[in-house]
This record gives sequence, C-alpha cells and structure tokens, in this order.
Amino acid sequence: MKNAIIIGLISFLVGSCTFYEPEYRSGGSFKFNQVNGRNIKFTAGAKVYNENFYAVKVKPSTLDVFIEGEYMGKIHLDKKIKMKGKRETLIEAPFTATLDNGALFKLLKFANKDRIQIRLAGNVKAGIWIIGKKIEVNETRSINGARLKFL
Repeated sequence: MKNAIIIGLISFLVGSCTFYEPEYRSGGSFKFNQVNGRNIKFTAGAKVYNENFYAVKVKPSTLDVFIEGEYMGKIHLDKKIKMKGKRETLIEAPFTATLDNGALFKLLKFANKDRIQIRLAGNVKAGIWIIGKKIEVNETRSINGARLKFL
C-alpha cells in the first residue's frame, strides 16, 4: 500500500508539471561529413532556448524531410543531446539523412534557387530523467539554395 501511494504521488507531481517545448532561436554551423550512396552524414548546430527549469534530453529520432513540398527522405538524429534549463544553448549534433529514390536529382534542381523551403515533419522524443514525451514537429525554414551545392 505504501508503494502505491508513493507511485501515485510521483505520478501526480510529474503529471502536473508544465512542459515547454524548447524554442529555436537561430541557426549555427552546418558541415557535411560523408556522402555514401543515398546516405548523407552531417553535423548541424543551432541556438535553442529551454524555458523549463530542468534540463531536457532529446533522444535519437527520425523526421521526414520535404524540400519545396517534395518528399526527399528521412533525417535521423544520431545521438542524444541535452539542453540545460532556463538558458540558451548552442547545440551541435550529428545527423544522417537517407534520401528517397531520385532525391539526389531533385536536390540538384533546387541548388540553383536563391531561397528554398525545407519542412521537417514527424515526432521527436524528448524527456527528463525517466519521463519521456513525443513532440510533434512540423517546422518550415527557408535556406539559401547554394548550401545544396556540395554534390
């Protein structure tokens, strides 16, 4: 009975906590590491503000990637990252993009544009300690098409 009360109390406290999604502030670095067939490994950085008073860990997750509305493939966060509470953090993280069939030719088409729209969609797994939450992502950003001229 004592254990049931403790578990109930912990569940109540955790359930009553408000979770704020981290806020993207600005882009940082972007570096291509390796291109191997349809897989592209790269490192990307961004400044993110975590409004929560506790640190949030983002676990390896996979998102769908669309460029100018066309499906390009999937992008995977390769390792867990941590954002400290109540502060802006510069995050550098490794990613692997797995391109869909024909996506390389589509990328070349977009590389000549001044600005292109990139949309990421899916769920990201985040958590604190042992408590996790899936955060739905549907973000669109505009970047310079010249960044695609690595091929």
